[in-house]
Amino acid sequence: MLYLKGVSAYYGNLHILKKISLHVGEGEIVALLGANGAGKSTLLKTLMGILFPKGGEILFQNQKIEFLSTEERVRLGLSLVPEGKGLFKPLSVEENLLLGTYTWYNFKKKKEFERKLEEIYALFPILKTKRKAPAGTLSGGQQQILAIARAFMSNPKLLLLDEPSMGIAPNLVLEIFQYIQNLRENYNLSILLVEQNARLALKIADRVYVMETGKIIYEGEAKNALENPEIQRAYLGREVDREAPL
Repeated sequence: MLYLKGVSAYYGNLHILKKISLHVGEGEIVALLGANGAGKSTLLKTLMGILFPKGGEILFQNQKIEFLSTEERVRLGLSLVPEGKGLFKPLSVEENLLLGTYTWYNFKKKKEFERKLEEIYALFPILKTKRKAPAGTLSGGQQQILAIARAFMSNPKLLLLDEPSMGIAPNLVLEIFQYIQNLRENYNLSILLVEQNARLALKIADRVYVMETGKIIYEGEAKNALENPEIQRAYLGREVDREAPL
């Protein structure tokens, strides 16, 4: 579904992404791990057209997209849940969800929007309860759920998630990861997951890439990464809790 071939990107003269190659298959969850500053968020921004590459190719569903606008990429089926959620906090939950439909909604599609909204409320019941509340009044975990739901309103084929557990109460992190699994299982949604909680990411992922200073230094099956001593020391700590939920 998604292929990156030798992608390089810069901030000014600073070389951030250094010939990155990776792929995400249909219906896969792929984890992208790495220390702060490794280039993970820059990679997601490059995928969404927020930053344009200066080398390499990005193919999405066999179409070259590296110089398409962000809006064009969303129309094709790419959607990003950014680090920090990116919600419009004075707006209500329902208004934020409406903003997720900007590439396809018009008044002729009001009934389609209403069906999509009910689907969202069935998937994320807490949002129905809070539908009229300003997004800024929700807890951190509820805001993250809203950010994921808003991205899902754009009818994505590939969802990019940037640190979905950051700043979330521990009791809600597992719930959010369960939502991520449900989206893949119920909608065959492909997911590229950047996540600081490497243990949880590897428990739900099919494959994993590890970045270091703008390069991919490891790729493989997620279950094998849990057994890799170097990955354990660098990103998981000495011991991996294989019995944790998920």
